[in-house]
Amino acid sequence: MNCLKCIKKCYKNIKQKFANQDSSFQLSTQNSQIRGKKTLVLDLDETLVHCEFKENKNFHYEIILDVEHRGVLYKVYLCKRPYLREFLQQMSLFYEIIIFTAGYESYCDKVLKYIDVDRHISDYFARSNCRFVNGICLKDLTILDRPLDQLIFIDNNPNAFDMQPENGLLIPSFLDSDEDKCLLKLIPFLKQMAIKSKLIPVSSFLQDYESIHGAIFSDTQITLQCQADRDECSLSEESVVILENDPKHRKTQTTQQQQKQAIKILEYRSQTLFSG
Repeated sequence: MNCLKCIKKCYKNIKQKFANQDSSFQLSTQNSQIRGKKTLVLDLDETLVHCEFKENKNFHYEIILDVEHRGVLYKVYLCKRPYLREFLQQMSLFYEIIIFTAGYESYCDKVLKYIDVDRHISDYFARSNCRFVNGICLKDLTILDRPLDQLIFIDNNPNAFDMQPENGLLIPSFLDSDEDKCLLKLIPFLKQMAIKSKLIPVSSFLQDYESIHGAIFSDTQITLQCQADRDECSLSEESVVILENDPKHRKTQTTQQQQKQAIKILEYRSQTLFSG
């Protein structure tokens, strides 16, 4: 009898220990609480945050994160996209939020713990879940095990949509502008989408919405994005390096300078260790 009590006590202690652990972001299935929600898949770098891996006087980062990867400790200088916390709070009411990034798991985990203190993000999929074809990073949404007609995928890289183009919504890249309002402007559209029976093709719904409410993103942002994406370098793991240059940012630059600089920064971004 004493032995049985001892076993029960040990089991209780182990169960309580795991329950109290700080659970990291891990892949999991939908639970009953969020099963009725639609799914919002978000890219990380240049969509929700901008990070650099060397101190840059022109980059107004808000925190330095220590990320250990393959036995090496990296300093990651991070800046959140404006209105990110408000965006996640409001979207979590309507969607299950999942991150899908080409960044490594060690990097993604640290960034998400910082930007999602309220735990609105349910899961993440990282670099090991991406496909690299001819140096292009592809993200296959079928691995999420969610109905594709109930899913919106937001990314700043149009190549990410190649496998499920009907789900994609292209957002301009975020570098560090304090005046960026892309996430804020997306909120009304995504709220409206959440009540629809099917979400695809997203581009058609976006076109209908913009015909009434006007363009969510400016023509300048879209042109800048398209030109930069055409010049993006390989995202293959074999070619990744740590930045040794000091890219400048667009805060006080002209439109022409912005275009050149965005292309340059995206080229650097695609070569970084944690790009995605």
